Formats: sequence, structure tokens, C-alpha cells
Amino acid sequence: MARLQTDRGIYLLDGHNLAMAQGTGIATYARGMAEAVAGQGFVPGVISGADYGRPASPGRIGAGLRLARRLAAHAGVRLRGGVVNLRPTPAALPGLPPTTLGFDAPDCVGLAHLHLRRHGQLLPLRPPPGLTPRVMHWTFPTPLRLQGVPNLYSVLDLIPLVMPETTLTNQAAHATMTRLIGEHAAHIVTISEWSRADIIRIMGIAPERVTNTWLGVAPDVAALALSPSALAARLMTGFGLQPQGYFLFYAAIEPRKNLRRLIEAYLSTDIAAPLIIAGKKAWLWEAELAALAGRESSHQGRVRLLGHVPRPNLMALVRGARAVCFPSLYEGFGLPAMEAMALGTPVLTSTASCMPEIVADAALCADPYSVTALAEALRALDGDGELRARLAAAGPRRAEFFSPDRYATRLAALHARLGLLAD
Repeated sequence: MARLQTDRGIYLLDGHNLAMAQGTGIATYARGMAEAVAGQGFVPGVISGADYGRPASPGRIGAGLRLARRLAAHAGVRLRGGVVNLRPTPAALPGLPPTTLGFDAPDCVGLAHLHLRRHGQLLPLRPPPGLTPRVMHWTFPTPLRLQGVPNLYSVLDLIPLVMPETTLTNQAAHATMTRLIGEHAAHIVTISEWSRADIIRIMGIAPERVTNTWLGVAPDVAALALSPSALAARLMTGFGLQPQGYFLFYAAIEPRKNLRRLIEAYLSTDIAAPLIIAGKKAWLWEAELAALAGRESSHQGRVRLLGHVPRPNLMALVRGARAVCFPSLYEGFGLPAMEAMALGTPVLTSTASCMPEIVADAALCADPYSVTALAEALRALDGDGELRARLAAAGPRRAEFFSPDRYATRLAALHARLGLLAD
């Protein structure tokens, strides 16, 4: 494999998901990558100016309309020769290594999608004058490329292509973007063997151009440090719950996460412990909560919707749960399951996509398309203390395979193969 050479140790990442107020799994991935590359001697840099992280102004027009107007103003006026200029900014986003540099490309993601639809090409970014980063790593498929440096693209899954009915993605535009990424990427990075196989098969990428680094997952330190009494007090004060007295689902509420079948399965049992749902309503959420419609009196508060829960409280909920339920239909990795396992919380997940590969024998897997199978798994976890104890012990051991240190080692090995060294 040819070695890729540039002249500076700056390792650029996109800040689109990092800028979102409620965060995403991709934001967690990007933070872990920034920590890993800083440990390898690179200087992390983050491109801010992504569209969705900007808060809406109270009493003003909606954020979507404001974005559409900005993009319309940019298109054909501020794009010089089809290129967006990248410029340094005083500071990067919070929660990143202290050495992280900040860069800005206003509305770059929205402009890139507009450019893709109009011209069928990735939108070029131009580095600031006199600065050539060592590499640009896009942490999710984005129709952008940085000129003059190797561009790595993390493709964590191919859900819009494999399960288009579960997304609101423009399928034609996404297929074009995926093809262009395959053509332009110096290398493609993913986070499970399942996703790697999909990328090779569906995108037609040569196996040597796709590397699985897995994910780096550390147990939440603050949640792990809570004493039993402190955890009990946090759960009771914040949520009126007792440790091990509830089942927990946490993820965005959208079709792929399979909450509808989980609710149906749970309500078909006589389990006394409530099912707690923590997560924002995302696309097509109405159908996922349809199992609750008209059943308020019959389930008598057995299912509780909390909405978005800030991470410190969320991780306390995870640690205190009788089990975390994550019966997703398709995942690139399944971060919630591994976060729970790292905290020693039993996990019920699915037999679909990468989940058996990720959890191995340290979680209980059930057919996510079968309400009956999910109900049986819930009953087993509720009634079998030995099963819960076994999974609680096995989870942290399995999570060690995905530790941040091991992730950093795998990422460093990829960089070495590509000749992307800090010095």
C-alpha cells in the first residue's frame, strides 16, 4: 500500500455531530478519536461551523428556515469556484483534548449536500493558507473533502441503503454520496466486522481499503463511582425509581431501534418493574409509540417516557437498571449495549446485524422481529437472578475488548499502515 505523505501533524475531524446540543453516538466516536490521535502525538483539529449545532433564537423564525435561507445566500454567491475556505478560529468545541485546534467553515455540511444534489460531486474544502494538515478524518459519511491531504471516511453503517424504510434520507443523493466517498477516500474506517462486510459487498470497496477499528468504550467514571446509597438516592430523587427496580431503553425513538416491538412485548407480560424510556423523539417516532395509544388505563404507568436525559443522570439510570433493553433491528456497533455492559448492567439485545458479534456471550440476544421472543427474554431477565448476575459479571469483561486503549492501538496500527505518522 502506498504511503500517504504530508508535512504537518494536525489531524482534522469534522465537528458536525460534536456541535449538536444533545449529542449523538457519532459525537462520542469523534471525541474518542480526538483523544486517541492526541495520544499518538498528533494535534487534533475540529472543523466547526456545522449547521445543526446552532441554537434557534427565541421568537425568531425556525432553525430549518434560517438554514435554508443561509444556504440559498451562500449558493452561487459565497462559493468561489465551488470551494469552501477553511479558516482558523480561536477555540475548538468543549470536551476535547486541550491541544485541539479550531477551524471554521460556516454551513459546510448543508452547502455540501446542496452541492451534491446540484452537481453530483463532493464539495471541496480548502485549507487555510500555509497550513497543510496531515489528514482529514470525516467521522460519518459527508459530501465534503479537504483538498491536498488524505481524506479518511468513517462509514459506521449502511442503514440508509440496507433499511431505507427506517430513515428520512434522500436515497438517490445518499447513494451518490456513498459512491463518491468510495472513489475519493484514501481509506474507509468502520466499527464492526458486520459493517465492514456490508461496505465491501454493497459499496464494492476492495477489502484492503476498509479497516475495522471497533469502537473505544470506557465505563462512565461518575456512574461507576456512585456508592449504592448514592445511586439509590439519585434514582429516587430524580426519577422515583429503585435500583434494579426497572427496565431501561435508551436511544433516539425511531424505527430502527425497534421500541414498538419492545413495548408490545413488555405489555404482554405481567412484569411489575416498569419499562423506562429515555430518548428524544426522532424521525417517524409516532409509530414506535403506537403500542401505548389508548392503553393508558390498562398499563397504569408501567411504561414511562422521560424524553432526553442529560448524560450524568442517564448513566446513573443505566447503572441502576434491572436490565438495559436494546433490541435494535440494525446497528453498526450498538453503543448503548456496550455502555451498559461496561457498567455491569445486564443487557437484552437483538440477534440482528452486528449485535451478537459485539456482545458475544455477555448479553441475552433475542429475535428483534418476534414480540414473543422479546417477551420471553424479558421474563427470563426479570425472574432469573442467576442469569442477571452472570451477565452483570460478563459485561465488563467483554467491554475490556473495546477499551479506549485498545481502540487507540488499533487506530494507530491503521495510521502506520497508511504512513500517517505524527512526526
